[in-house]
Amino acid sequence: MGRMRRSLWLKLMGAFALIITAGVAVTFMVVYVATATQFERFTRASDLVEAQNLADVLTTYYARQGNWTGVDRLLSSAAFSLSNADVLGDEQGVGGMMDGMMGGMMGGMMGGDMTMEMMRQTSYGTDRVVLADADGVVIADTAGELVGQQHPDEHLARGEPVVVNGQRVGTVMVGSMVEPVLNPLDADFLRSVNLAMLLGAMAGGFLALVLGSLLFFQITKPVGEVTAAAEAVAAGDLSRRVDVHSEDEVGRLAAAFNTMADTLEQQEALRKAMVSDIAHELRTPLSLIQGNLEAILDGYYELSPENIEAVHGDTVVMTRLVNDLRVLAVAEAGQLTLEWEAVYMAELVRRVVDRFSSQAAEQQVALQMEIDPSIPPVRGDEQRLTQVLNNLLSNALRHTPVGGAITLAVRVQNTADGKRNVLVSVADTGEGIAADALPHVFERFYRVDRSRSRASGGTGLGLPIARQLVEAHGGRIWVQSDGPGKGSVFSFVLPTA
Repeated sequence: MGRMRRSLWLKLMGAFALIITAGVAVTFMVVYVATATQFERFTRASDLVEAQNLADVLTTYYARQGNWTGVDRLLSSAAFSLSNADVLGDEQGVGGMMDGMMGGMMGGMMGGDMTMEMMRQTSYGTDRVVLADADGVVIADTAGELVGQQHPDEHLARGEPVVVNGQRVGTVMVGSMVEPVLNPLDADFLRSVNLAMLLGAMAGGFLALVLGSLLFFQITKPVGEVTAAAEAVAAGDLSRRVDVHSEDEVGRLAAAFNTMADTLEQQEALRKAMVSDIAHELRTPLSLIQGNLEAILDGYYELSPENIEAVHGDTVVMTRLVNDLRVLAVAEAGQLTLEWEAVYMAELVRRVVDRFSSQAAEQQVALQMEIDPSIPPVRGDEQRLTQVLNNLLSNALRHTPVGGAITLAVRVQNTADGKRNVLVSVADTGEGIAADALPHVFERFYRVDRSRSRASGGTGLGLPIARQLVEAHGGRIWVQSDGPGKGSVFSFVLPTA
């Protein structure tokens, strides 16, 4: 059981782990791509806004200055924060020009409050800024790498133009317009986010794996118990059962196994009983045949017709017993072949009574019939139904003393659901049956009077065969008796055609 449970558990865990790994990988890749794409899109949009804002400042700068002299100092200011200290503190050269420009912007056309507000809103941090003139030559680069070089046209196309009086005097590019979309800080941030997502997905997958292992153990444990019990039953231990812990599929499997084991145990008990009964029943006639033949061979008996008739009588008993056993075995296995046709039970009862009338007269037993003329036909095998009546009537004649009576009745029985059945009964005034024996009269080899021999008491298979044949027709058979000496009534009912 342990080997099977571990094997099934490992298979389930392996499949579940594969599913979790695939799910984590797919989820991580989708989130990774979506995050990178959205972050790059955000970076480009942010760089575009910064370039547009910077273009406005540079437009004002060029309009006041008339050229790009000193613009590199402007772009190189820490965080590009254009304060009084940055621009207006230098009184010499470019500083003076910047001072005049910024002073005019603060005091005149733009207004001081507006200028400072614009400067506070224009802070570019560590983003790289490149400014090219109208011919595409880089005149300022905060990274100090491209100054004096002709900038590629595809990069210029992504930049934001600086237009003064309707003419393009330069192009400003920020961050992703010049270099890869993600700068080192952005890339490091994105890596941190992706790592956090990966660790979270792995932690979730591990937790799911642990919970899955517990769930699979709960599933495989009862399956292992069923497997162990099945192996025990296969080894011959038919008493093995499985505890049912739930009402789900696994619980129903355990219940079905227990039902199967109960059936097997019952069948095995019946098989052993049948083998024992057959051996017992065949032993007597075989012993008689063997004894008589040995006596003839040893010269104790003459080879006379009388002695041969005795041996023949024993073989007849054996033949009848074997034939009855064969019919019973085929019927119990559900393999009995029936020739279905419309059977009129009234006519069938009359023929059977005619056949037994001479035997009843010899035994001085009155044989009577009570037949309802409106009996509808039943669907069945006439030969097998004749066999049922023969067995019931033979049984009644065996147990009815001289001067007794046997009555065969056929009538219509109306059921509660409006259907019509045909009820056949064989009532005798014979020995009767004790209450404790009633449940056993349809068992094979059972005899109410165990003192009877097979010659006088039958094979003990007539009633079991009758039951199997009636049930094969979809009917039901039963017996009633008020006790010893009060007779008995054997009845069976069949559905109409």
